[in-house]
Amino acid sequence: MTTDGTAEKSCTMAYQIGTIRSLITGVYEGDITFRALANYGNFGLGTFDGVDGEMIALDGDFYRIDARGKSHQVSPDRKTPFGIVTHFQEIETKPLHAFQDLGSLQENITSFFESKNIIYAIRIDGSFKSVKLRSEHPQPSGHRPLSETMARVQTTFTFQEINGTMVGFWFPQYLQAINVPGFHFHFLDSSHTMGGHLFEVELHQGSLQLMPLFDFGMHLLHTPLFEQADLNSTHTSAIDKVEKEQ
Repeated sequence: MTTDGTAEKSCTMAYQIGTIRSLITGVYEGDITFRALANYGNFGLGTFDGVDGEMIALDGDFYRIDARGKSHQVSPDRKTPFGIVTHFQEIETKPLHAFQDLGSLQENITSFFESKNIIYAIRIDGSFKSVKLRSEHPQPSGHRPLSETMARVQTTFTFQEINGTMVGFWFPQYLQAINVPGFHFHFLDSSHTMGGHLFEVELHQGSLQLMPLFDFGMHLLHTPLFEQADLNSTHTSAIDKVEKEQ
């Protein structure tokens, strides 16, 4: 408690490399290694240089999901142009019952928000009827906007009757130039052998851990591409085209 009797907020910080707008624009190379990123968190998501697969950080381990949905341990020397992590702390665990789709699950999660003006880290461990995921091959040369190229390099896959963990964040709309507004989830199965960016889900049952984040830090890429990119013209529709199933 503080001296005035009010409860102190968690000082745990969300830390981000790059911005979603720079990634969507075509800035695909980073300057921060996963060895360095691990200092800032043990839980999170993102991608790799060249957008070569989906990244998941869970319980201190970093995984790369390849274009077949297979999971691989990440070399500490690999770099990322976009990633967000935090030191996840369980604030409160809430039971989850069956949900038929991602939209209804997300609506249930937002009912527990204390405010829609802050950031949340979200962990759901559960038994799933199905999960629809995607990952991708590396981007083609030319640094074209991700909204133009993702459909050509991504693969989608569905797993049935699977246990695993949804790793995610929720960002307010006013931070849309920084990160994906609303929900953004990746999925890793309980054996840590498969996963991807989450498009759709049917949940049998599970548990929700929701962590509000009041502190946010970020590293702006120190690369020629980032410094020369036009980051003022990307709209939410371009982010939706990449992050949501079309």
